[in-house]
Amino acid sequence: MSILDPILANPMQFANQAGLYALLSIIPLIIIYLLRPRPKKLKIPSVMFLLDIEKKKRLNIFRKFLKDPLFFIQLLVLAIISFAIAAPFILANEQAGGGSTVIILDASASMQAKTSSGSSKFESAAVQANDFLSARNTIILAESVPVLVMQDSPSSSAADALKKLKPKATSTDLSSAILLGKRMLPEGGRIVVLSDFTSWNGDDPSIAKTLAEASGINVDFVTVSGRTDNIGIVDGWFESNGDYKIIIKNFNTEARTVNIEVTTDNQNVLSNSLNINGGSSQYFAISSLGPGTTRISINSDDALAVDNDAYVIIPKSVKHDLLFITDNAKSTSPVALGLLLFTTVKKSDTKNIPSMSGYPIVFVNSPLSSEAARSLSDYVNNGGNAVIIASQGLQDMDLLPVQLGPLSNATSLNVVQQSMITDGIGIDTVNVKKHFKAQLKRGAVSLVEGGDNSAMLAYWKFGKGMVIYSGLADPQGDNIYDPLNENVWNDFHTLPGYPLFWKQMLEWITGSLDVSEYNANTGQFIKLPATETVKTPGDTITTDLLLLDEVGVYQLPEKDVAVNLYDEKESNLAGSGIAAGATNLSALKEMPGVQAIRKPQYLDIYFIIAGFFLVFLELAYLRWRGEL
Repeated sequence: MSILDPILANPMQFANQAGLYALLSIIPLIIIYLLRPRPKKLKIPSVMFLLDIEKKKRLNIFRKFLKDPLFFIQLLVLAIISFAIAAPFILANEQAGGGSTVIILDASASMQAKTSSGSSKFESAAVQANDFLSARNTIILAESVPVLVMQDSPSSSAADALKKLKPKATSTDLSSAILLGKRMLPEGGRIVVLSDFTSWNGDDPSIAKTLAEASGINVDFVTVSGRTDNIGIVDGWFESNGDYKIIIKNFNTEARTVNIEVTTDNQNVLSNSLNINGGSSQYFAISSLGPGTTRISINSDDALAVDNDAYVIIPKSVKHDLLFITDNAKSTSPVALGLLLFTTVKKSDTKNIPSMSGYPIVFVNSPLSSEAARSLSDYVNNGGNAVIIASQGLQDMDLLPVQLGPLSNATSLNVVQQSMITDGIGIDTVNVKKHFKAQLKRGAVSLVEGGDNSAMLAYWKFGKGMVIYSGLADPQGDNIYDPLNENVWNDFHTLPGYPLFWKQMLEWITGSLDVSEYNANTGQFIKLPATETVKTPGDTITTDLLLLDEVGVYQLPEKDVAVNLYDEKESNLAGSGIAAGATNLSALKEMPGVQAIRKPQYLDIYFIIAGFFLVFLELAYLRWRGEL
């Protein structure tokens, strides 16, 4: 092959060929040099030498160019400027997308699993990703949603970022990450996905790979492998009786013994052990969890540590110790209240009322003696809360938010002011057969009224406390479900929304949230009311939209939230694998990186730089010759 073959195969071309006419400026330069007189000092000893001098002059007329370097400098300046005007270029091979690469790192929980070398699969993937960096690099973490780390950064910045990234504790949506990478490469390029491909959410990554390749993007799957032995806590929830139940699964083929430790606020409350067969799951219930932060740990030396711990938060505000005063043995309200999680109900008749000071809320469902009424009034005045339910024989009391009138017959119910108490209850479907015709007192607020304008649900502040009046009386008599029973004033106790009504009333009075508001799974979002600083299990971040992607306790400004993995697919390190498209690393290194395209590479800037250099050279030469 000739040394000229590469040059001949890729000759220089001109985008503005008309600019080559500027080369004609060389002609005036030559004429000026030919006509320019040059003074010469001669000593003439005799006339005989005149003819000889004239002969030499004719012979040297064209040697002026060779003897004057200034001519060649000016000639090159004119030629270079003319070529620059013509916009010269060559067609050069360039990677599709201009050398752009999108690195997608699977940051799911399974990527925290250890490899045979002791590092995590994620750390191994981050090291391998360095082999695919190009001129411009975009890095995406594939969590439950794609997280953009950096865009169009040089390889040095991308390499530094790869060293700092850490795996998270969520599932992964590889398909969405690939499609995001596709949008980042409008002119083509390369996407490299590094994952264990054990499981994923959303579409199959192979489908997204096909879509990206249809747009001229080269997509490579790099499989990162590691250990597969694991035992993990894969689920957990509150039972209706207040117990917390977890599921522990042994993903190994042989049976294992697992030690379980339960601590609340760093105090050990339970230790136990389970023998779990290979490939099997086992339930474990924890009774009577107290308020605080509970950590449930299993002692297992396996490949994945993130699913060996579970966290549960029971805030003190959701624990309710209630006093219910009634002489009605058939009263349904205390039964409904007793069904609520973290709620204990102490029943008392009107003759043996204990001290009310130890209870945050006191319910009254029977007429009180004057002495008991004074005790209740003092209790509310000092900051207690009372719920007084209509009952036969109930008398007016100063602390009631309504003025009781005579008994009246059937009426309809209407919500006159929306509140958490009646939300989703269907209160207008309650069939009321008997009620007190009660009138609202000044300063009280009515939530529900009857068709005859009777106050049926109202409240007001009394001293430092609050009093709620409910005109929906509890049933009495032997058969409380008999519609002909005259002691059954309404059918509220038979409706599905009845327990929810009391649950929402408790939460409304105490201002507490449901316990589920304090416990969540990874991959969920929490919308904060404003941009706030949150302490996560591993870092401190400032945001207004919080992605829960770590296992542990998040410390929000207004509350703590316990976050768990609880994802059997992520805990299963063997997984199902990807259907097709995965390639090993050594094979990828031998493959051409990306599809090459030929693009014009303009050279005019280089010609302009050379022209400036020659102009400065000309000035320096003239100064040296003494003409400047």
